[in-house]
Amino acid sequence: MLLVDALLHELDVFGVKQLFGIPGDFVLPLFEQLQQRNRLPLYYLSHEPSAVFAADAAARISNNPAAVILTYGAGALNAVNAVAQAYVEHVPLLIIAGFPSQSEIDRGLQIHHQAKTVDSQRDIYREITAAQFRLDNPARAGEDIRAALSTAKQQSRPVLLEIPRDAVQCTTQLAGPYQAPTVAEDKLALAVADVMARLKQAQRPVILAGVDVRRFDAVAELEALADKLNIPFVSTLMGRASFNQQHRQYHGIFLDKTDIRPTQLLRDADLIVQIGVIKTDSNFAAHSELFSPEKVLTVHQDALALKPLLAELLQQNIAPFYHAALPQLATPAPEQQLSATSLVQCLDAVLTARNDTVPLISDIGDCLFASLHANPSLMLAPAFYASMGYAVPAAFGVQAVTGLRPVVLVGDGAFLMTGLELGHCSRYGFAPVVIVFNNQRWDMIDAFAPGLNCTNLTNWHYAELARAMGGQGMQVSNLDDFEQALQLALRNTKRFSLIEVMLPAGSRTARLNNFASGFKAAQPAQANC
Repeated sequence: MLLVDALLHELDVFGVKQLFGIPGDFVLPLFEQLQQRNRLPLYYLSHEPSAVFAADAAARISNNPAAVILTYGAGALNAVNAVAQAYVEHVPLLIIAGFPSQSEIDRGLQIHHQAKTVDSQRDIYREITAAQFRLDNPARAGEDIRAALSTAKQQSRPVLLEIPRDAVQCTTQLAGPYQAPTVAEDKLALAVADVMARLKQAQRPVILAGVDVRRFDAVAELEALADKLNIPFVSTLMGRASFNQQHRQYHGIFLDKTDIRPTQLLRDADLIVQIGVIKTDSNFAAHSELFSPEKVLTVHQDALALKPLLAELLQQNIAPFYHAALPQLATPAPEQQLSATSLVQCLDAVLTARNDTVPLISDIGDCLFASLHANPSLMLAPAFYASMGYAVPAAFGVQAVTGLRPVVLVGDGAFLMTGLELGHCSRYGFAPVVIVFNNQRWDMIDAFAPGLNCTNLTNWHYAELARAMGGQGMQVSNLDDFEQALQLALRNTKRFSLIEVMLPAGSRTARLNNFASGFKAAQPAQANC
């Protein structure tokens, strides 16, 4: 069997239904063979980080590995930042990268796109992938492809699969039937006993749930456990939209102390069970007093698979805990003046009134904090690593894998990074709705360093740019016009729509200001130099 057929077989085994990539000379033979077979759609973008962002979003929303193909060196190394984000935010990606043929290496010449050595690409990717494989041995190539995808699936991390330019001419053998790993019964019993012992000592436990609960398909088990034991739970910002927000034990997102109910629960708890939480400074650095070691129990996938552990805990005989009824919190009145907050409140009201599912994708910046005023059932955002420019190519990936039309929240600064990828939507018939928060500045930078004079941006007329790319472009400057433009965009299913919202100066959300203040306060004092 040719290597490309073995690759396609393994992609099918692991449920990969599309490929993203950018052609380059070291992967052109692979692209040609994939195109000839026409078994998976190939989606091309303009820039390597965008191709990875699109695959990343496809993996996040499907909870399944996604694959991206990049050329050697110049392609794969250009994607390093996007792959690093997938690594730290636990996204399962197969990074297929080109590599020189052995005959090219044997000439003893520096090879174009090569960095320090011919192996530099793999050496660099060791820092941002769970495993690295090079298909330079036909006898084991089938097994190596299986191992790469198995690692991506089981660890929910990116892996690197290097394919030499001439390897597509090789034949290999398929790996055997795929068997998902099982958990050792004795290890599972010890973990259950440890959690049980801590629960029996507690009177006011609270669950803090993270995104890994969804990544490893344990949401139903966690919600059932919280219900059975009468334990309230809150989610991290990265874990938002992973859980049923109408669940009787769900009490919102914990980002900082302005989240009154989650903060109250965490402060009053005598046991905080952190389940599937990626511990980041954006969640914990400014709030360390809430998480004293003696009252924290960490349950994470690396120690033991979350799904079987939570399923086994459900079978245990534990009496439900008593929690006094919490008073209702006052619902803040919607803002009437145009701002990032009122914009999202209006968006949420429009989407809530619809019967269809609309994924919401937020970029980094004030739009991410404004998005906390929406309650979507599907939400994607790089809430920790925070690489700007994610949302537009992510919308491309979401529509490719689900067929659903996403709504994108993106600031003008992030749009400048990857907004031109919208031009590819016409090519593939995608029609996302993109809302550009145009305040003509890098607002998040300004929040952290108000003294810098580099944060002002000029007006690039994004609505006009959208029309030039074949989309529908609209510019609005008040809430009534925004709602009308949004309704028009949602009805226009044939092409992408961009709504450029001209935000007034100084309309930054209080959430961003509070986050920046808390984050800066948690930083160590500057050393005297």
